[in-house]
Order: sequence, then structure tokens, then C-alpha cells
Amino acid sequence: MKKFGIIGNPLTHSLSPAMHKAAIKHLKLSLEFEKWEIPLRSLDDFFLNLEKNEIIGGCVTIPFKEELLNYCSNLHDSVRRIGAVNWFKVENGEVKGFNTDYIGFYNSLPEQIKSSVNDINIVVIGSGGSSKAVVESLISEGSEKLSIINRTIENANNISSKYPDSNIITSKFGDSYSKELISDANLIINTTSLGMSSGPNPNSSIIGDIKLNKDVVGFDLVYSPKKTPFLIKVEDSGGKAITGISMLIHQAIEGLKLISGENCPYEIMEKSIISEL
Repeated sequence: MKKFGIIGNPLTHSLSPAMHKAAIKHLKLSLEFEKWEIPLRSLDDFFLNLEKNEIIGGCVTIPFKEELLNYCSNLHDSVRRIGAVNWFKVENGEVKGFNTDYIGFYNSLPEQIKSSVNDINIVVIGSGGSSKAVVESLISEGSEKLSIINRTIENANNISSKYPDSNIITSKFGDSYSKELISDANLIINTTSLGMSSGPNPNSSIIGDIKLNKDVVGFDLVYSPKKTPFLIKVEDSGGKAITGISMLIHQAIEGLKLISGENCPYEIMEKSIISEL
């Protein structure tokens, strides 16, 4: 039987197997989903034996998202800008690389945000791989008032330089200008690990005591805990909070569509992992 799966290390707490096995069952697909927890040195062997092992694709997580660039002979344009692969597909003997994180992020946004994305003030905090996917999503959808805030401003500048016509503002985290940008924002996205249950600062809010817009939407890519200190602050200010679980599910839906051509309902994947959260 043909297989797809998730490749990364470690995979102990990955929610992908539960989501995709539920989707396979619901859609009655003749596919198997596997976990490929392998060391970096085994990547060559893994990709040399795709056909032998009947592997038709899969999702990619840490620490292989950038490494996969070396194994894909065909890359989607978004992958080149983001610099990371989170899904691969084997087609006609060729390994194609995709990034569905940026689609998953956009599909998680409320309709009122989508309809006004070019008019509102948006702040992205962080400059890692997730930040690059978020910026790709917002710029491709027409954002014109986008700011990237990061402790190392050079990293924020590196992202903005990929979009020379977009007038992206960059600012150093913690300075007065960054606080002003956050205070004026209609949408704030935290792409850092601050506030994560298993992280070094689980009780810290990325925005501290900065006063927020009362109609602000806060999006935290962290999904454990469900409500991070950042999202609690957003709700206390009268705003709307969005957890990272929504983006996780939406990127998985897009990935499965790449592999199988089938569209799994959001609720099926959500129900499969609700007990894990």
C-alpha cells in the first residue's frame, strides 16, 4: 500500500499521525500514514528508497524543514522565499517541495481580517521559519501595513529584503518604536516560543504590559497551552484570540490535498486531536 507520513526528530508529541489517520478513515483512502523519526545522517537513504518503500510524500517538521531543500528537485516559489519545506510529494520520480504553513495561517484568520488585510496595521513578532511563512502569507494577500519585530533586527531585515516592493517596517523588540507598533496594531502574530508550556518562559507574555487596541486580534502560533499569556492579555483587552491549533490543522488539510487530491473537513482533524491538547 502507498504511504505518506511525517519526517522529523523527535516525533514523540506530534499531532500529525492522529490527524491524518482520522482523515484517511473519514475519506476512505487507500493510504497508510507512518512516522519517520530518523537522524540527519539517514536522510540520504530515506530519499533513495522512496519508490522501494512506496512513499508518495509526507509532512516535514523540525529539524528537517531546511534540509529538505537539498532533496527536492522542484520547489514551489513560496518555498524559495520562506526557505523551508513542510511537505514533499513524489511525482513521476521527482521530489517536489511545498510549504503549506503560509496557506494554513491565512485560512485560520477571521473573515473580517481577510477582507481588510491591506488596510489594517499588522505586527509579526519573531523572525524564525514560522515568521517567514506568516509574512509570505500576508504579503501575498496584499498587506500594506506590515511590521516585523525581533530581538535581532538584522534577522527581521533579512525577511523584509525578500519583499522589496512591500514597505515592510522592521523594529527591534523592546524599544519604544516596537511598543508603539504593537499598541497601534489591529492584528498581532506571535511566532516565537514565548508562553509555550514546555518552553523556558511559559508564564511570560510577549507583549508585557503594552496597552492594546480594544478590537485587536491576537494570533499565537503556540498551541500548548491553548491560551498562552499573550492570548489572555489580548482577551482581557477586549480582543479576539486565535490559537496555533487552527494553523496546524489548516496546513495539514492543504498537505493532504497535495498528496491525495482529497479535502478533509476541519472538524474531522480537530476532533482527532482534541484529547491530546
